[in-house]
Amino acid sequence: MLLTVTVRRLKPGTYDAFRAAVVPDPWPPILKSIQVLRSQEDPDEVCTLGTLDVSPEELEALRDQPEFLLAEAARLERVSAFADTVVVNEVFELAEELSPPGA
Repeated sequence: MLLTVTVRRLKPGTYDAFRAAVVPDPWPPILKSIQVLRSQEDPDEVCTLGTLDVSPEELEALRDQPEFLLAEAARLERVSAFADTVVVNEVFELAEELSPPGA
């Protein structure tokens, strides 16, 4: 399981347009969810978390598939229209998932 973590500073007043643009089209089967978080101190700072049900090797193989690359490039182009800066853009491998005892 991999998670993409991207923190962006949005152009003021563009959250709703950003939120619409961040949804992939088509939605790739490996993408289980996208969570969009907004800073409590600055609503124009957002963090998107993408949960990918693939291994690092499988993700690397996807990067060789033109249809996957074209769809992701189009999504990023849409999103970039509303972002002033990208603060963090990383892919993390899930090391552990902790839950309350008995859950």
